[in-house]
Amino acid sequence: MIRRFGAPLAIAVAASALGARPSSADPGAAPAAPSAAAAEGGQADESVLGTIEVNGSAQGLPPLPKMGIVPVITTGTADGIVNLVVRRDMELSGQFDVLDENTAPPGPFTHASPLDLGAWRARGAEYVLRVYAQPAANDSVKTELVGDAYLTPTAASAQRARAATSKEVAAAPADVKPAFHAVETTATTEVRAASHRLVDRLLGGLTGRPGGFASEMAYAEKVGRWRRVFSIDSDGFNLRAVGPVDATALSPAFGPGGQLFYALSVDFSPFRLVYGARATPVPLLVPGSIMGLAFSADRGRMALTVMSEGQSQLWMGDGGRLEPVAAPPYANHPSFGPLGKVAYVAGSPVQRVHVDGKPISPPGFMASAPVFCDTPDGLLVVFTVGVGSGADIIATDTAGGGVRRLTQHEGANTDAACSPDGRLVAFFSTGKRGQGAGLFVMPILRPWLAKKISSEVGESLRWERLTAAAGR
Repeated sequence: MIRRFGAPLAIAVAASALGARPSSADPGAAPAAPSAAAAEGGQADESVLGTIEVNGSAQGLPPLPKMGIVPVITTGTADGIVNLVVRRDMELSGQFDVLDENTAPPGPFTHASPLDLGAWRARGAEYVLRVYAQPAANDSVKTELVGDAYLTPTAASAQRARAATSKEVAAAPADVKPAFHAVETTATTEVRAASHRLVDRLLGGLTGRPGGFASEMAYAEKVGRWRRVFSIDSDGFNLRAVGPVDATALSPAFGPGGQLFYALSVDFSPFRLVYGARATPVPLLVPGSIMGLAFSADRGRMALTVMSEGQSQLWMGDGGRLEPVAAPPYANHPSFGPLGKVAYVAGSPVQRVHVDGKPISPPGFMASAPVFCDTPDGLLVVFTVGVGSGADIIATDTAGGGVRRLTQHEGANTDAACSPDGRLVAFFSTGKRGQGAGLFVMPILRPWLAKKISSEVGESLRWERLTAAAGR
């Protein structure tokens, strides 16, 4: 449970929550982060934020390996779904350069047709992926999703294969075995969700680190005069609203049992903690209006921010036993990380990101919405800073070192959320990125590969791995 807003907005929202009518400004919307110049009356040194390399050459990143996905002749709905989901997830993953299906060697391709890996290599593919659906053995109500990943032969390995046989060709394609094989069994009504799980297993087999696509995002967005919570799949599909239509909802967070918790105000009453589609109340003995919330990864701890008499107070605890936490003025938007670490934003007139009580964001820049990202290269803190008339996504280590810019001069880019596998960052953008406004996903090591997955623009974005819980 957490507080998400800067001081001016917190006061405005609290006033409306306690019964005052809101102004013409949207009381639930996240404010545009002011620039350091506006906050301090000076000109911030933007060079401390760094720049984005358009191809990663300055970071020494190797080219992405090229992947071909076999355009199989689909035999049913499940077959079509798994092929579409796997291709989209692999394109979003930032781990492979996925080739257009028109580059495939001549077909046709079925579930079992032999693959000429040499021909795929000639088309540029270093990896070949074939996925398909088939009825589960001895269970008519379930479906098996099958994924086979192959390595294509280099010219040298193909020559050695020819030398090892008495023929002038390599071993017959029918003898080719996949380098990695995965089967995901699912109910026929859950093929899309199971397809994401199959991708996560394939990424684990090919890269050594399972993917994070079996997950969902949640955020708040204005709808008419109200504000609602929404959830959406990791690939931008299956958008659905959560909670009542005639109230103001803020700061969704995934809590115990995989339920979505959020702060809710009805008829301008103080915001109270609720969860699920029915907005079931959660009794808490804290004073004032709850404006934001967060849970630790194991859901055992929570943090919230309470607004009372124009001041915000950070509370933390476990098992419902919450106590106020000493923090600089206007502490808000707490976020839990590994090893008990906690981040939040605090300070006046310029808010900075704090980790374990110490400021880590660049001084002079208004910061907001920190989140921990456990990446393959180590633990990072990702947050928004105001830059000029816009806002950018920045990453640092947990001590504030190694500042890395993930967006640059492309409108307002806000509310970062990290994928469960730590390789992707989602964020909202106002539309100056050449793809229009919406929700974007970018590889944290290759942010120039950001792709738009939805036209929705909201705030308080969260991204969590799916659990077995239902009824959100």
